[in-house]
Amino acid sequence: MLLFPPAMKSRTLHAAALAVALWTAAVPARALPSPKDSWIEVHTASFTLFSEAGERKTREIGEDLERLRDALSQLAPGLTLSSPIPNYIYVFRSASSFRSYQRIYNGKPLESDGYFLTQQLANYVAINGNQHGDERAIIYHEYLHYLLHNNFAALPLWLNEGLAEYYSTFQSDRKEARIGLPVPEHVFWLRQHTFIPLTTLFAVTEKSPEYNEADRRGSFYAESWALVHYLISGNPERRRQASEYLRLVQAGTPPDQIFAKAFGTDPATLEHELRVYIQKKLFDYTRVPIQAGANLSVDVKPMARADVLYRLGDLLANLRDDHAPDAAEHFRAALALQPDHGPALAGLGVLAERAGRTDEARSDYEKAAKLAPDDIRVQYLYANNQIDDPGPDSLRKARAALSRAVALRPDFGEAWARLGYTYQIEERLPPEAVQALETAHRLLPSRMDVAHNLSLAYARTGQTAKAEELIERVLVPRATPEEIASAREALIDEEHRRAEELVDAQKLTEALTLLEAVKAKTSRPERRDEIERQIQEIRHTLSFNAFVASYNQAVELANRGKVQEAVAILETLLQTTQDPVQVERARSLLERLKPVRKKKGVR
Repeated sequence: MLLFPPAMKSRTLHAAALAVALWTAAVPARALPSPKDSWIEVHTASFTLFSEAGERKTREIGEDLERLRDALSQLAPGLTLSSPIPNYIYVFRSASSFRSYQRIYNGKPLESDGYFLTQQLANYVAINGNQHGDERAIIYHEYLHYLLHNNFAALPLWLNEGLAEYYSTFQSDRKEARIGLPVPEHVFWLRQHTFIPLTTLFAVTEKSPEYNEADRRGSFYAESWALVHYLISGNPERRRQASEYLRLVQAGTPPDQIFAKAFGTDPATLEHELRVYIQKKLFDYTRVPIQAGANLSVDVKPMARADVLYRLGDLLANLRDDHAPDAAEHFRAALALQPDHGPALAGLGVLAERAGRTDEARSDYEKAAKLAPDDIRVQYLYANNQIDDPGPDSLRKARAALSRAVALRPDFGEAWARLGYTYQIEERLPPEAVQALETAHRLLPSRMDVAHNLSLAYARTGQTAKAEELIERVLVPRATPEEIASAREALIDEEHRRAEELVDAQKLTEALTLLEAVKAKTSRPERRDEIERQIQEIRHTLSFNAFVASYNQAVELANRGKVQEAVAILETLLQTTQDPVQVERARSLLERLKPVRKKKGVR
């Protein structure tokens, strides 16, 4: 598996490492990039790079990423490596040019050497490309975050960062890749500093001081790397237990139970093993041959100034609210140079929508969609806005735009998911709705909302077995209780609908049996009350129909002179019926038949 490859012995410590530093200077005033800056756009088989670090370095980064991807495909054949959304990598030439595009923490720039963002429409990696060779470690680290995010619904932060660090020392040439080489800086740090207690390490989140403050972050990264390295490469039994730990995490096991179940010991024991391990002089790693068919082709083209401004503005926009004014400035500057720049106009629409200026956002999206009919991002944003704020004919427009987007990029998972969603209001789902959601689920296997919607579509189209299988296999281990309950209620919806069809077809006995089953299954009190009313109505109707049938039979017998048999039926009805009207009708007829009985001598 990707996380736990077989190990081999290394000879020396590897010099490259992910050096992360923070600084706390005041947020600098942001300026647009200089028109003199030369940017290129580089495409590999799986990545798009926007770079001002020069063609040679950018080509090397792209090729090495493809080699890493190839190595991972061999280590974990079942791992999802293809991306349902674009992978954008920004390579800045220096720390100073990168500074204006850094993240913000407590109102100040968090000046790391690189970061990873996963958003709905793209994955973003941004790095300082002037790290004297260490920029590769940053790229590999951030790319691993993408893979982990795309394959696992949730990971503890220590495991997420530890795995990213473990793979950050990836090395390759044209024949061989090396994975899991040690990080000397982490080894030296841990030999000279106090360990974070493992119970504390396991509890660290993205908001914890250990993850954000400079004097604590070094220990967190070093110890997370060391623990992952020990679990993968330092102890075969612990590697097996680490796989079980990962399985339990993905199965939603309560956090306070996972460690003991997986490792069969307490954190203090594992921490002692880790302290011993970090004193080693040699560390194991894995060698993987590069496949002859690996796709290392690279396409390079210069970027126009308006495109540079748009791409940098898009990066800022995805850093969220702290950077919104600067993102807007970049988009407007791009439009000043090229008024028909559809993507930049759509970028302004995104910012307007976030700020609650819905009319402005809709106008921007509509104009952008006309200007950029072949831009999948623009078409998606336009369609999404139509769906979220529907007007007359908006779903038809959204469906057309999303259909265009998936035709342009068949692996655009988000567009497939929204395309399927546009059918949800239809009384009867067409096959195209299910096909769209099946494609979205295949491309976005870790997305529980997509799996949930697909289960609803299966239920609504009568594919009960598929819905039940999807719920048990995918949703139960990973989705929220609300999503699981909603999916199960969708199956009940289908059973309820079938029961109502039986009622319409006057198959009341079958309908009653199904409604009683639905009532027993549902968790919604309002549905239970509704079904109870339906059950009572059907029982009343069945009772009435049974009375009418018997009463009419008695009348027919009386008319044929079989008074004794008619009286027997009426006396039975008087004993069994509880409806006052029915009782009165049966008694009235019985009274009318008494003279006939006497006349014929029937007692």
